[in-house]
Amino acid sequence: MHQSEPLSHGVALAHPGGESFASYDHSRRRIFIGPMPEKVASKDASQTDLDSSNRKVTNQILRWLHSSDEGSDGPDESSTSFLQNHAYHGFLHQGGRKEDWGRQAEMDERQNMWNRWQESEWGGSMIHHRKDAGTTAQRWVGGSFEIGNVLGVNILNSPLASPPQADQTCPKVQTVAPSASEPPSTIGGGQTFVTARTAFPSDSEPSSSAGLFTDGMVPEDRSSANDISVAPPESSQRRTVLKGKKKSSAHMSVNKRKTSFFIGGRITTPTGSDSQLAPVDLDKRKGKSRSFDHVDNGASLISTDLNDIPAPPTAVLARSGSEVNETSAGATLDETPSCEQSRCIERENIVLRDRMLVRVSYTISESLPCRFDEVQNRITPHLRYEDWAEFLVVWRGERLEIYRDYTLPGKERITGHKHLAFIIPLKSQRTHSNLYSFTDFTFCIVCPRAPVCNKQPKARVLFDRVQEGTNVFVFKPKCRTRAMDWCWQLWRHLGGKIPTSIELRCPAIGTRVDLDVPAVDEVSIDKVYHMFSRKNIIDIVRKSLTSSCGSHEVASRDWEHVVERKIAAGTKLELAWNLEAKLDWIWKEEDVMGKPRPWAVLCGLAMQQGTKPAHLELRLGQHYPATIHLPDGTKVHEPPCIEGYLDRIKPSSQSKQHIYLASHDGHLFALLPSNSHAPVPPNVHLSRALSSHHNESLEYTRAFREAEVIRGASQIAAAFEAFDLRNIREIRRATHETIDHNARTHATATVADGSVGNPILTRDEVDIGGAEGLTQAHDKHQLRVRRCFEIVMVSGRVIRFEAYSCQTSQEWVERLRALVKYWKQRHHVDARDEMDISYSTRRRPPVTPRVVKRAFCNGEKIPTAPAVDAELMPELSSLYHWCAMDDCRSILKSGRAFTRKGLMDSTSQLVQLFLVAGRLLQYQVSQNSCLCHKSREINLMDSYVCSGYLAALTLRPGEYHPETPSVVRRYFDGFEADDPEEDTLFAIWYRKSTDKVPSLSVKHKVIVFRTRSKVEREAWCWALGCEIEKLVRTNKEREAKLRDAGGLVEISILGD
Repeated sequence: MHQSEPLSHGVALAHPGGESFASYDHSRRRIFIGPMPEKVASKDASQTDLDSSNRKVTNQILRWLHSSDEGSDGPDESSTSFLQNHAYHGFLHQGGRKEDWGRQAEMDERQNMWNRWQESEWGGSMIHHRKDAGTTAQRWVGGSFEIGNVLGVNILNSPLASPPQADQTCPKVQTVAPSASEPPSTIGGGQTFVTARTAFPSDSEPSSSAGLFTDGMVPEDRSSANDISVAPPESSQRRTVLKGKKKSSAHMSVNKRKTSFFIGGRITTPTGSDSQLAPVDLDKRKGKSRSFDHVDNGASLISTDLNDIPAPPTAVLARSGSEVNETSAGATLDETPSCEQSRCIERENIVLRDRMLVRVSYTISESLPCRFDEVQNRITPHLRYEDWAEFLVVWRGERLEIYRDYTLPGKERITGHKHLAFIIPLKSQRTHSNLYSFTDFTFCIVCPRAPVCNKQPKARVLFDRVQEGTNVFVFKPKCRTRAMDWCWQLWRHLGGKIPTSIELRCPAIGTRVDLDVPAVDEVSIDKVYHMFSRKNIIDIVRKSLTSSCGSHEVASRDWEHVVERKIAAGTKLELAWNLEAKLDWIWKEEDVMGKPRPWAVLCGLAMQQGTKPAHLELRLGQHYPATIHLPDGTKVHEPPCIEGYLDRIKPSSQSKQHIYLASHDGHLFALLPSNSHAPVPPNVHLSRALSSHHNESLEYTRAFREAEVIRGASQIAAAFEAFDLRNIREIRRATHETIDHNARTHATATVADGSVGNPILTRDEVDIGGAEGLTQAHDKHQLRVRRCFEIVMVSGRVIRFEAYSCQTSQEWVERLRALVKYWKQRHHVDARDEMDISYSTRRRPPVTPRVVKRAFCNGEKIPTAPAVDAELMPELSSLYHWCAMDDCRSILKSGRAFTRKGLMDSTSQLVQLFLVAGRLLQYQVSQNSCLCHKSREINLMDSYVCSGYLAALTLRPGEYHPETPSVVRRYFDGFEADDPEEDTLFAIWYRKSTDKVPSLSVKHKVIVFRTRSKVEREAWCWALGCEIEKLVRTNKEREAKLRDAGGLVEISILGD
């Protein structure tokens, strides 16, 4: 029997929360430069006196340093545990091996930690490190430090796990094999294929898995049912995972293997996914299960309890109120239902209900295509449009009802419901639903015109001739998962069929896998949901690719060398739907109300834009990369970000402006010191960790990471000015009292190797910094000049800053130079990758032909690799990175775009956009290569995002010219594009967010942005959609009030 080998190479230690050390490798290091004001440093301390706090920490470290193995004379257990773990991780970070960890290594590391604490400017009693002591000026304490680094270990990068004991060995990743009662499935060639076991419903829960599925779907021949079949390799390797079926020997071969989702007569399901079942076809429901509450979409409509046990008599007699409605006793009641009962009946008939942005159009033609999408909308003539408006869309029974506010104030209070504007009949053969745009997840419904009310007076019916023509509704829900739920439910209700097999691609190794789907009906749909859950699909495909043999041994070897190594390093496997190089990760398995979405994977089948279906892919869930690869193969790591207090010297008056400078995502942000959001010093972190329990210290570490992300976002939101590091030409030390704008004559001009030729740098150590250093200086003016450094922009503008000391000034210069160099290279590499994706998607050669260097070996030319399909590009995982969904970066996305200057001005202006913590910040790019004050801040709470043709229709008639051919555009970072203008547009509808429930008639503001290319536009729409999704899920109560606000017309009035 073939057993799956545990991963033994590069396995990261497991964190109690299920995370690994390597999963934090994408986090950015941050350096605080210079000392900190004592008031700022002490505000987060557990005690107001930093010296008292440090003395307490010193005593705890001393007791631990001289404690014995038994710890009888050591400190308390919590501080011992933290220091012990810290020593172990410090040993590993210095290159030590786990098997070398012992008593001697521990004692050496204890001494090293003690030395670090005593030598640190934030350690000891801080008596010798207090700056400007005894002066009347503001006192400064400490020095430069790495944020999160405590005694040599950065807790932002490594979760603290317990060190191994003497008798422990390195932990290994283990796989769960079937029990003895579940025989493993046989693989051709004498091997066995073992599928990971998953949880099943307990016996106490109603389930039909044991009876219905075992009798109806499990094949008779178990050996053949559990095989795996792999098709012969084609241009790209293709594998097939088949459902259990009997096949003749003529169809069996050595190179073919078959697998199934069945093991030992049971279907494999993911852990915890069986708590709720999904609704089935809505048009086939009968009786009580025909309708369900819109707030419980994940509830099952079919009773799966085969052994229904009657309730005891005492429980029946105790029923009252709503508990009697669905019983035989309730059927005998003749009293008129109350208003509350009517609302309950109304709510039970609701399938889905949401607020949406809707655009309604009408045409007299009745021959519109079934798949009406963005492309078809461009070429359809004689469409009459209405403006975008927010509606309440309700799915009840066999119709969609679209409500809006009454124009007459107070009428809704009189009638008890909102104005019913449109009805979409779902029974009509001419009603079709499909995805309108995969980029922004708008969906469209084409249907015949229908009267709003069936019970109208005869005169009104004769006058209102609405049966002619076709209505086209384009719906834009707030968040993407809610749009998927609508698309999936409508697709299933209107006759969408799940295919017999689903192709899954693995771009990392260029392999394709076919997943066969069993026969689907209204009884087995919930089982299919379980089979195609995210965890189950990932486990099945991973195990299948790991155990490949025969003709697919190359694919298995590639998987082991490429994918498994990434997994061992902390990267996770994730599923995504891909349509023309646009990714949509399968992210949330619960809806916006916290209910299960068992169709989270399968709903991608309904995401077919026109004739182009989306493809399911298994990708590595990458975060925003912290390294780049230059064209010559050099790997460059991102330097640490920096922040600290400075004085900005005004060029005219030479007066000082106290500011706080912080770098984020290739930009420098200037803040007022009062809004600096300075980091917590390392001694405060250590004091908090030692004073907390062991489990509390782990939680504190996790909370600290989240707080750092929020702190960075707060800095960006509070900044009054920002500088793009790409626009910096030079960073130099100052030598003159006045600012010199001529870089050639400057005494500290940068030389080729990046060093600075200035003889006064040798005297930097003499400056002790601050006011005390000035009092000891012979020439105070010259010392102030030596403490200054200058940033020279590409436009020639020079910005001078003064640091606390000469050493601090030099540290600012060196670290800023490293950041400028890296981010200039970073933008060139990103531009090259985006161009490759764009050209591969459009299957067109580059605008500027690239010179391909031919490689030769022994006088023969080595053939170049063929162009890779953009949809199989692993680089897409970096463009659609998981930082936007996991909130592990302060800036989720940034970039430049063009927008209109003003309401009446159609001239475009260049702006810089930052997506930060539910807000989109806009800076206007000025001519002096400096980003000015924020010109706009958009709260995404009640926002909608649309793109392409829908965004173009919001422009003024003179601003959009679809007949104009696209022109080639080249930018300063080397980026080239020739996409049509329509493919580069996206629009945001937003309004001021309040705690109150806004009415539907409240107008939205709209702003249209134009990016450099279609790839950039799609990435922006995806990032904005992720952020809006998180806002909706964070504010569940508010969104529920928005969704449920407003009454509906009674069903008796609408009729059938």
